[in-house]
Amino acid sequence: MPVENDPSTGRMGASAQTPHGGVMDQNGSCKNALRKRRLSERHHISDDRLSKAGRNLAVQLLESVLPMVASKEDDRMDASDHGREGAVLGDIPRAAAFSSIRGEVPTDDLLKTLLDCGYQVLIPKLGTGLEVGWGLMSGPTDLSRMETIGGWRPDEPEGVSLPAESLAGARLILVPALSIDTLGTRLGRGGGWYDRALVNRTDGALVVGICWEEELVTDPLPHLPHDLPVDAVLTPTGFTLTAAGRSRRAAFGS
Repeated sequence: MPVENDPSTGRMGASAQTPHGGVMDQNGSCKNALRKRRLSERHHISDDRLSKAGRNLAVQLLESVLPMVASKEDDRMDASDHGREGAVLGDIPRAAAFSSIRGEVPTDDLLKTLLDCGYQVLIPKLGTGLEVGWGLMSGPTDLSRMETIGGWRPDEPEGVSLPAESLAGARLILVPALSIDTLGTRLGRGGGWYDRALVNRTDGALVVGICWEEELVTDPLPHLPHDLPVDAVLTPTGFTLTAAGRSRRAAFGS
């Protein structure tokens, strides 16, 4: 996932300040405190749990998420002037996902599942850390050619960066989270990368946050005006629509 700071310190970048560059308001301060707690908890996750979680996450994606996206695609195909054959021979389905870093639910198996199912997969390319760009994976062999960036930055696909607007072609958008509440409020790492990226999504895209089971909470999380909610939460053990997702389910699924 995009990381602009060393998560082991809990220090956040300038975008965690108010829009006018002043001192963070109460919600911003609460978010930083929650980030530090979640990051500390993730340091204690065992290698065994990480390994099993990655496999289980891919199973949940295959069984619960992709059928919902495919159902909407089928509706769109049936309504197309070109019919089903024309739609199948047209654009390859596209999803956006991320390369996980230590402490996050591993996404290698999830990425392979998307590619095996015929999706092109957009992966963040950070540039300076403030730019919004995407790398593209088109097949399973692309997984073995990921560039290792080092530090706390995630691996990135080889090749040129696609522009931020490329996200508009994704029917499914998978984003990392430190915590998500049942309303759909997502706690990220404080850099604002995904808030900038998600303005390019289409109304029909399903936005799914990925976190650990214990990080899906019922108590409302603090949020700021620029925070964008997610439609659903995917964990290694389940898939849950949020209140935000239920309110617009007709847009992305039957």
